[in-house]
Formats: sequence, structure tokens, C-alpha cells
Amino acid sequence: MSIRLAFTPPLQGGKTGRWKNIFQKTACIPGNSFTYFACLAALLLFLTAVVGCGYSSKSLLRSNVRSIYVPIFDNNTFRRGYEFDLTRAVRDQILLRTRLHVVDKDEADSILFGKITSFTENVFIENSRDNIIDSQTSVGIAIRWVDRRTGRTLVERNDIRKSAEFIVPRNETLTSSGNEAFVNVARGIVDAMEEDW
Repeated sequence: MSIRLAFTPPLQGGKTGRWKNIFQKTACIPGNSFTYFACLAALLLFLTAVVGCGYSSKSLLRSNVRSIYVPIFDNNTFRRGYEFDLTRAVRDQILLRTRLHVVDKDEADSILFGKITSFTENVFIENSRDNIIDSQTSVGIAIRWVDRRTGRTLVERNDIRKSAEFIVPRNETLTSSGNEAFVNVARGIVDAMEEDW
């Protein structure tokens, strides 16, 4: 890209010449009418917004913990099999939202233990035949995140609770609502891992 500064010769009638910036686009945005100045202004505006707001895409987790092992969560409820779905959701959220690598136990710097403490369904609306129209599932979780190298507890929470609503006429089910609640809980677990840090 180049900027050319050109002098405009004196105009007729004795008026003095003037300097005029001529921004010549050579490689800013091919095939577009933006000038170099417009591209530069847009870039500066973007950088100001990103840097000025103080936001960061970096994880808030400690840098000396680089890997985590997440065993299948315990399940203290009568609903069997939910521990597998929740554990999968937690692993996915850790991979998605942190820089931690989910690895096998022998390779891990840390271990995240978890337990489903409650799974409840609350009915909001029923029709005249007592069929459920609108309901909500709620999942309660307890976690303990341990540094495997030192045995020190990094985070411990016994009160993570999230919910999800399901509406039968929209073909939503207890299973789909439970899966949504598990994703919400998994997000809450990652939030707790960062907040308590």
C-alpha cells in the first residue's frame, strides 16, 4: 500500500496553491471502493474496541495446570445413565472454553471429580387430561478439582444448580431438556473453575 502526497498548482486568479492528500488504494481490499484511509480507520476502530474494553479471550485458569482428567461423574439420583451425558458435556465445555487438554489420568496435571446430587422435574402447565404441556428439569452438581501432583484442592463447589425448560407441543422431551440442563451445568462448572481460581 502507498500514500501519495501531491501539490495542487496555483489556481487561476492568483489564488495560492494548496496541499492535498491523495490516498491511493493499491492493496487494501481488492475490488472494493474503500480507500486506504477507510481501511486504516476501520482497523484502528476495531483495535480500540478490542483493546480498550479490557476483554480477553484467554482462559482465567492458572498457567501451571495444563491438562485435566475428567472421570465419569458419580450419580446419587435414581435416574441412571445421566452421569455419562453430563460427563461428556463437561469435557466438551472444558475443551471449548479453556486451554486445558482433556487427557488420561496418568498424563493429567489435575482431576475433576463430580457428582450429580439431584435431578428434579417441575411441571408448570398441564392440560385438562393431566398431560404435561410445560415443564422444567433441574440438575444439582457437586465438584472437586484437585491438582494431581500436589493433592491440593483447587476448586470445590457443592451447590452448582442449573435448569432447562421443555415444552411438549414443540416436541421437546425430558431427555432433550435434560441434555440442555447438562450443557448449562457444564458451563457452570467451567465458570466455577475460573471464578474460584
